Amino acid sequence: MTVALDIKALKSENPAALKQLEGLQLKQDILKFKQEQQLYEGSLYEFVKAAWPSIDRSEFVSNWAIEAFCDHLECVTYGLAPRFLANYPPRCAKTTIASICFPAWVWAQSANTFLRGPGVRFLCGSYSSRLAFDNSNKTRQLIMSPWYQKYWGDRFQLREDQNNKTEFANDKGGNRTATSVGGSLLGLGGDIILIDDPHNTETEKVVETDADRNKVESWWKEIYGTRMNNPKESAIVVVMQRLHQRDLSGIILDSMQHADAEHWVHLMIPMEWDPSRRNQTLVLPQYEDKEPWTDPREYEGELMWEERFGPRQIARMKQTMGPYMASGRLQQSPVPKGGGIINDDWWQVWNQEQAQKYGLEWNGARKEFPPLELVVGSLDTNFGVKEENDYNALTIWGIWLDQARNRRAMLMYGWAKRLPLHGKELRPLPGEAPLQFKERQKAEWGLVEWVADTCKRYGVRRLLIENKARGYDVAMELNRQYVRERWGVELVEPVGDKSSRTHSIVPMFTDNMVWAPVTSWSDIIINQCAIFPKGDHDDLHDTVTQFLYWAREKELLILADEMSAALEDQMQLPKRDGGIAEQYGVGG
Repeated sequence: MTVALDIKALKSENPAALKQLEGLQLKQDILKFKQEQQLYEGSLYEFVKAAWPSIDRSEFVSNWAIEAFCDHLECVTYGLAPRFLANYPPRCAKTTIASICFPAWVWAQSANTFLRGPGVRFLCGSYSSRLAFDNSNKTRQLIMSPWYQKYWGDRFQLREDQNNKTEFANDKGGNRTATSVGGSLLGLGGDIILIDDPHNTETEKVVETDADRNKVESWWKEIYGTRMNNPKESAIVVVMQRLHQRDLSGIILDSMQHADAEHWVHLMIPMEWDPSRRNQTLVLPQYEDKEPWTDPREYEGELMWEERFGPRQIARMKQTMGPYMASGRLQQSPVPKGGGIINDDWWQVWNQEQAQKYGLEWNGARKEFPPLELVVGSLDTNFGVKEENDYNALTIWGIWLDQARNRRAMLMYGWAKRLPLHGKELRPLPGEAPLQFKERQKAEWGLVEWVADTCKRYGVRRLLIENKARGYDVAMELNRQYVRERWGVELVEPVGDKSSRTHSIVPMFTDNMVWAPVTSWSDIIINQCAIFPKGDHDDLHDTVTQFLYWAREKELLILADEMSAALEDQMQLPKRDGGIAEQYGVGG
């Protein structure tokens, strides 16, 4: 039987009983408070779950991989994993846990040791200052949140005289300093050094170059060698996705091969489980199990977090990233960049069967392309006629709409020749027909003449030339001699190295955007792309990457996942007349 209490009557009739009831409720509230406080202090995972509403508006979704990550970070503070490397897929809360929650949790500890308590000093680094400062600001916001202050507001106070975007400190001696790759490390140090995403993963369009990786490596050597407050007791945590064999994880893992190297606890969680790479770390003291932690998945391909990343979502990520980036970022297994970046079977084939779908022919002497919105030439220059000289190469590309109204790129023609800048000037022979004279001239043409003839023949509107010494000379000559032609020359600034540019266009192939006809000359181009960078020559390959990179940067070719965002942006802009040729200033 339930008895309803009349508080108002109880207050007037028996104030002593009411006071006793209020005291009991207070004791229960205090007990609950202490239980929650102990739960959150004793488990980083429970801390993250409870803190989540103060950090992120989305709902927290529990997952075994997040719990494993938290458990290993706890081991860092116990001194069991003073060197901890975690390779973890993107969009799985690793930054929220490591860079934001972990420092706040360490400061919440009642124990005061070198690696636990509000006296711990953190040095936190990321690849960019913007990301580093953003993580710092979010940590400060979490600490100042009502939820955090409720449980640990009496443990420490943030100092007003040391509270800015790069560093904030508390009155117990602890601080959190933010830095970035390439930034000054003068005077900086940490009891716990936390490196979160030292490599740029923010954009799919730009792939990190060797120079970028060398910069990270130099920065890392200074941090690892000179920035620990106490080399015997300080801890280092590195959290990142794999991007390349020589990324920071690769450097750390390679260093472990030396006999005198420090031991790193390596937590490696691929998005899809690979039994041949089962990860085993250390015995976790939080549990009674005396065996080292092991990835709990049982069958090949089992997903890490199916509630968030199911088969369709992972397939889309793979298509957007391309197989090489997906292998690194999702599977934590970067594929060597030693060759085979562009598979020859990724090219879509334009043949008689495809042509007939558009009411066209590709058979015998009649070879028709679909209607083209824009025709672009891509030139790689290296004029010279000796055998040791590289080839000049030109490919012609058409941008067209498939039946689903998606823009695609069609390889229309290409050649590679050793040529001087200019050919010999000939005069017509008496009675020589114009066509005969042109054929005789061709044998003496130089690079400028061959490029001009090809551009006129295929209706090129824009000619891309890399802005290097020889490219600049060719561009000036073409502009001088063919100023009245409908095509214009655009000098293109190369971004990164050749391998990086090649990797950056892989998603365009895996998104079925790049087409080529069935011809002997297209086979040469496709084969050169397939064997890059192991082939003897890469001139035609360079024209392919130059055009595709340019077309994507100009948003003439847009990946399927980028299309929705592009359409939303377009709805906000005034309507523009004409096709893409006019929009990009190559109309005629």
